[in-house]
This record gives sequence, C-alpha cells and structure tokens, in this order.
Amino acid sequence: MSCHIPVQRTGQSPAFGDPSLGNDAAAVVDILSYRWAPIFSDLILHKGPTIDAERVAPTPRDPILVSRTTVVNNDRPGRGRDDRYDDRRGGQGQTFNTYDLSRNLTDDIFSNQKATAKGEEFRTPPLMGIGKVGPPFLHDARVYLSILNRDSTPAGTVFTNSQVTNAPLVVRSVDDALRAAIELHDLPAPDDRKTSRQRGGGCPVPPGGKVVNKIGNVIDYGSSPSDVICPPYSSALSTTNRSEAREVIARFRSLTPSDQQAMIDFLKEL
Repeated sequence: MSCHIPVQRTGQSPAFGDPSLGNDAAAVVDILSYRWAPIFSDLILHKGPTIDAERVAPTPRDPILVSRTTVVNNDRPGRGRDDRYDDRRGGQGQTFNTYDLSRNLTDDIFSNQKATAKGEEFRTPPLMGIGKVGPPFLHDARVYLSILNRDSTPAGTVFTNSQVTNAPLVVRSVDDALRAAIELHDLPAPDDRKTSRQRGGGCPVPPGGKVVNKIGNVIDYGSSPSDVICPPYSSALSTTNRSEAREVIARFRSLTPSDQQAMIDFLKEL
C-alpha cells in the first residue's frame, strides 16, 4: 500500500534552540534531526470506506450478532476446506456467533471543528511494532482480540482471496486480526461466482436490508443493500463509498491464500 512507505526521514528536531534543554540541546537535536526511521507510514490523511446509510443514521449502528462458520483453507496439505483457523472447535461445519465488525469507518464527530479531518479521513498510522503490540487495530480499535470472548462471541467479518469471495472470518488470533484490519481498509468485495456459501459468508447484508438494534435505532440500507455495502468496483458507489485504498485492497484480494499469509507474516515481524 503506497501510504505505508517503509522509511521516512525526520526534519530538524523541534528541540533546536529550546533554552529549557540547556547544555543537552545539541545532543538532543543531533539524535532526532534528519534521521531515517522505518515507520511504514506517510502520516497523511486518507479517505476511508463509507456506508452512507450508517453515516447519516441518528445513532451509530450497534454491533449485531452474526452466526459464521470456520473459514475455508486451500493451502495447508492434509487439512479439510473448512478448518482454516480453528481446529480446536470440533472440525468442519462448526458455527460461531460473532460480533459483526461494521465496515463503515466514517464518523463526523469532530468534522464541524476548525482544522480537523473530515469524517471520512484518517491518518495512516505507523506500522512499526505492529506485530509486537498486536490488536486492537484501526482508529477506533474495532478489530479486537480478547481471551474473554474469543471462544464465545469473537469479532467477525469476511475476507476474500483468489480462491473464495467474502468467506466468513472469525477473529481468534493475531493473524485473524491483521487480516480483518486489512480487509476493513475497504468495503467488502462484490459477490461473484466464487462467493462463499458458508454460514456468515457473502456480502454482509442485514436481513431485509435493515438493522434494528435493541435500543431501537433503525438503519435502512435501501432497495439494493448489497450494492451499498459491497458495491461493484465499476459502479459509481465504488468511487464514492469505497476507500482511497480500494485498488490496493483489490490487488490484495487477488492474491493466493499463501501469498496473503506471507504478507501477514511480514507485518508480524515489524
């Protein structure tokens, strides 16, 4: 992803000329100024994915429970196609309740304040140390991993690779969390002939195109909710609702499962 530039050079340290540092000023300036740092970021604002129905709702969409299955695997010899992430839970066909991760990364809480980012804009965070620090990920920590609910109600979303589209993804490991964070850089892929038929697979459209939460807020996704949540890359909604990273994420989704895993392994080494 072009926004995650591996190395950036610092400018002159703000400590330059600071009288409060006394005799230490020169040493501090020398250490911090004009140094190359492997931050894997450009620290620039970028447009995130937008679902207008959720953005204009009077109250935010609450997490909803979605029943999913274990995830398809095609690249580990001797394993079935339905045990991608969790062999502990009884093998193929196992289903789980998950808290659905909202794909809408847009909020406008601070957008009416001077000199602040718009609701759809997010700073690219440094990736250095991401493999050591681990989840939660994204600006509001929505991609979480907790031992308290990892086996009861973990986070869940969908993922796509060259062999399957919108397969269910249950977040029970750091690998799962990194994959989910990558996927949530954009709206889900449009369903196609490779769309998963597993429980929880396919474009994550609420039943009837509406979400009614226990506190009473209702979000209506319109007459074609799949086009809102998973718009085709060629559509106008793709240009307006998908993120600035949509082309990069589309290329990531075209990779084989093993190539995607290699990228995740690289991130864990940062």
